Amino acid sequence: MYNKFGQFIDGKWQQSEKKETYDVINPATEEIIGSASKASSIEVQKALKSAEKGLKVWSNTTPWQRSYVLRKIADLMREKKDVLAKWLTLEVGKPLTEGVGEVGGAADIFEWNAEETKRIYGQTVQSRFPETRVHVYYQPVGVVAALIPWNFPIVLAARKISTALAAGCSVICKPDVITPGAVMELVDICKQAGVPDGVVNLLSGDPAEISNELLESDIVKKVSITGSYEYILHLNNLLSPLIHPHVRIQFVLFHRMALQQLLLHPYLQQHILFLKVQTLY
Repeated sequence: MYNKFGQFIDGKWQQSEKKETYDVINPATEEIIGSASKASSIEVQKALKSAEKGLKVWSNTTPWQRSYVLRKIADLMREKKDVLAKWLTLEVGKPLTEGVGEVGGAADIFEWNAEETKRIYGQTVQSRFPETRVHVYYQPVGVVAALIPWNFPIVLAARKISTALAAGCSVICKPDVITPGAVMELVDICKQAGVPDGVVNLLSGDPAEISNELLESDIVKKVSITGSYEYILHLNNLLSPLIHPHVRIQFVLFHRMALQQLLLHPYLQQHILFLKVQTLY
C-alpha cells in the first residue's frame, strides 16, 4: 500500500537511498498493513534543501494564487474523502464515518486558510517626523517543520500545512510511524492541487532521528509540534543548549498531572511563558 509513496522531496515521491523500511500495523487486527519507506539523514538534508528552494518560489507567489491552490486542496480532499477515511480506519482504527468527518473538518481548515491568505494586511504607523512614513509589511517566517501525531493525522496535518502555506512558508511534514499513509495521501493531494515543487515535503521514518536533525538545522525557522509531555521533555533536552536565556516557551497542556510534572522540571521553570490547562471529560 505504501509503494506509490515514500519520501516526498522536491515534488517527487522517492524511496530512501538506503532502501530501509518499517512495518505499519493495523490496530484492529494487529496485522501488518505494509512497509513504508524509512528516511535517513540523506533524505532529511535533501528535504531541507528542497524546502529552502521552495520557500523562494512560494513566498513570491501572490496571496490570491496561494489562496486558489489552498482552495483546490480543500476541493480535492472532499472528492477523495473516502480514500482518506479508509487510511484513517486502517492506520488509526477509526470507524469510516468518523474518518469521513475528520476529512471534512480538515478540508474546511484548508478552505478557511485559503480566505485568510488574502487578509494578511500590513500597517501604516504614524511617524514622529513630518517627512517620514512608517509601513509594516508581514513576511513569511521561513521553512516550517510540522511534526504530526498519530491520533488525528489528517486534521492536524491540515492545520499545520495550510497555515504555513497561507503565510507563504514552505513546510516539511513528519507523520507518525503509526499513521504515515494518511498524511502521505494528503501530501499527494497537495501535489495534485498545484503546489510548486519543494513547497511541501514529507519525511517518514524514525521520529527522534528526523526530528532532531530538523530542529538542529538553521534552515528551519519555525516548528509546529503536537505531542505528549514526554516528548516535550525530549525536546527540552535537545533544544536547551540552543535556547537564549531570555526566550520563553509557550505550552498548552490538557492534563493537570502533566502540569504538576512540568512545573517540577528545573529548566522549564525558567522558560515557561504561558500555560493553559484544560481537563478533558
